[in-house]
Amino acid sequence: MGEYLKENLAFLLLLIAWIVLGIYFGSVTFGLIGISIIAMMSKERYAEILLGFWLILMLSDSHYNMFDFAKDFKPAYMSIMVFIVVVHRSKIAQGDNMIFQLFLPFFIWSCLIIFDSPDLSTAIQKTLSYAFLFYSIPSITRFLMKEKQTQSLRTFYFIIMIYLVVGLILKYTHPEFATLVGRFRGIMGNPNGLGVLALMIGLLFDTIFNKVPGQFSRQEKIFFWLVIFANLLLSQSRSALFALMLYFFFSNFKILKGFIGALVFISILFSYQFVMNNLPFVIESLGLQEFFRLDTLEGGSGRVIAWTFAWEQIQENFFIGRGFNYAEWIYAQNYNLLSNMGHQGNAHNSYLTFWLDTGLIGLVLYVVAFLLMFLRISKSYVNSIPFMYAVIFSVSFESWLTASLNPFTIALLLGVSIMLYAQEEVPETR
Repeated sequence: MGEYLKENLAFLLLLIAWIVLGIYFGSVTFGLIGISIIAMMSKERYAEILLGFWLILMLSDSHYNMFDFAKDFKPAYMSIMVFIVVVHRSKIAQGDNMIFQLFLPFFIWSCLIIFDSPDLSTAIQKTLSYAFLFYSIPSITRFLMKEKQTQSLRTFYFIIMIYLVVGLILKYTHPEFATLVGRFRGIMGNPNGLGVLALMIGLLFDTIFNKVPGQFSRQEKIFFWLVIFANLLLSQSRSALFALMLYFFFSNFKILKGFIGALVFISILFSYQFVMNNLPFVIESLGLQEFFRLDTLEGGSGRVIAWTFAWEQIQENFFIGRGFNYAEWIYAQNYNLLSNMGHQGNAHNSYLTFWLDTGLIGLVLYVVAFLLMFLRISKSYVNSIPFMYAVIFSVSFESWLTASLNPFTIALLLGVSIMLYAQEEVPETR
């Protein structure tokens, strides 16, 4: 640990400088961040640039106003990521970006329908940023794995653990900041967001533990899972916790690897809400009313209202959609109506959000690309399908997959890129 901190002290201090100066000087800090990124580019420190981007995305999702600088800067940082790949294409983007190519028909379709958006400027920005993310993250990750810069994964580990542990500390030192309506949210904007973050980090690092062994000690892995489950349990995010349990369930039973596993997963996915609606008696008998939030269980915390509203709106643009951000726009337009019915937020379902934004055609293009991506990866990494199941389950109850500039979608892309490009079978040395 001491040797690691010594080797990476300069970068860690740089990140601290970004945060401190961003808090006190806001957008003035953008120049410093930009200059430091350029300096890292000149030294080919692409891993640090990637981690800095993820840190900005995590901070931008925070409920603390002092991190507003991260919200303002993340679109510019996304552009910088693409600039790096384009300018250094001969080094970073060698070979095909299979992930981007699979989703290219979806991106083209999203661009074709964008001009019917009620908020054209935002729709253009979100469409481009989504495509940019799928173009840049796999390319940079492939370069890092090809150059065997796997030591950078330890930096990812420590920064993320610090982020989650600080949130846990705040729960007991400043609970008024770390909770929302009685639920733990740490530094994130809301408890469900924290649950999704813990889920995706869990999936990502279990992939790293399997695909790039030798980077972490047994004690570090134990500490990691303790922190992940602490955040999941305290956030009371039912769908995130269940998704991670699905991942472990399908990862550890060989009989569930193929067609049988797919049938079992589909059965679980479609019966989940029914089971949740009929669990009150069991939950009360076990004394778990508080964790399962029994008062919100039957209505799915307003999700049924959100899904019903989404389906009604889909009928007006069934096949075509009205471009990225339309779902967010239409829910904002009907905020008072939905709030009076017991719902706040968005569609709480990525498939419905894609359908609203890009129509049935866009949804089909995305789902086909998504499935093909994991099916191709499954030929070389058996746990890719359980990873896929966990993501499919999570996005059935949250809309995070439809956005690019959040800390969740980037974790998905990092995970699948590492599955594709990491060199396996490094001896365990720690």
